[in-house]
Amino acid sequence: MDFVVALPKTEGGYDSVLVMVDRLTKMVHLAPCTSSCTAEQTARLFFDNIRLHGVPKNVVSDRGSQFWSKFWEALCKLVGMRVNLSTAYHPQSDGQTERTNRTLGDMLRNFAGRTPLVWDMFLTAAEFALNNAVNRSTGQSPFFLNYGFHPALPVWRELEVNVPAAKTFAKSFLSRMTDAKSCLDAAQQRATDFYNKSKQDVVFSEGQMVLLSTENLRSFAEGSHKLLPRWIGPYPVERMVGNAAVKLVLPTDMNIHPTFHVSLICPYRGTEPVANANDTPTAVEPGPETWIAGKQKEYDVERVLDNCTRCVGKHRRKRMVHEYLVKWTGYSS
Repeated sequence: MDFVVALPKTEGGYDSVLVMVDRLTKMVHLAPCTSSCTAEQTARLFFDNIRLHGVPKNVVSDRGSQFWSKFWEALCKLVGMRVNLSTAYHPQSDGQTERTNRTLGDMLRNFAGRTPLVWDMFLTAAEFALNNAVNRSTGQSPFFLNYGFHPALPVWRELEVNVPAAKTFAKSFLSRMTDAKSCLDAAQQRATDFYNKSKQDVVFSEGQMVLLSTENLRSFAEGSHKLLPRWIGPYPVERMVGNAAVKLVLPTDMNIHPTFHVSLICPYRGTEPVANANDTPTAVEPGPETWIAGKQKEYDVERVLDNCTRCVGKHRRKRMVHEYLVKWTGYSS
């Protein structure tokens, strides 16, 4: 399960959707909610929607505040359900809901693109279309795998009725179902084409030295992120986690989860010592470093090369700051 957030706020006050996907049958349940949804409210939405399936043995979710709260942890113990939190920056951990989120976004964009404040009205049609579509992984629709048959679809019948509101409602519902089917087919085809175009199977061996991308490690830097190194390391590989993630052996004071998606890892190719001065120089090895509170690096200053003072801020918030150009110990110029 996962949240789709930052949607336009509807008249009912909804701005998010809780997405739940069954691992085996791929059945989807969509529950409108708010971005301020608490752990208790999330639990109510979850059990209200999966009540017809029974309590699952385990659930995969991201590391949202609702899912690692003490309330959620205690509740899962009471009902005998294990929660597996996804690893940091590892989209395949809860890939089913991540994939569904993107498909749902495409569908709602087509449904309510011109009237974004009523997207919650199309949520039931989107859920029905997702569950009635044949899944490429299973070869069957979620409805068929759960119930053994496909539910009857509404068929428009031109009848003379004395209740125009009923006629309008039925026609509107049928129209939403037709649109949902076409939007779902288009979204699935686009996702398949885009993913297969750049998909590569990567395997790292145990003990192999690799570099880690700093794309998601911006919190480790002070000030501007523009000149951060794109890769840090090298670090040895402890093991592969499935086919799409790698667990690294990181420094103990580097307080982050050690499992990363393969797209954030690249092989380290160290350079051999040069034979003469005309050859390409060897790469400069990183100098000594320590970590402050597990989030920020601390370096030793060899000497100060230059300094300046400048004014920052506007109006009453103006203040003088001192800047220093320094030579770090153990690093080249």
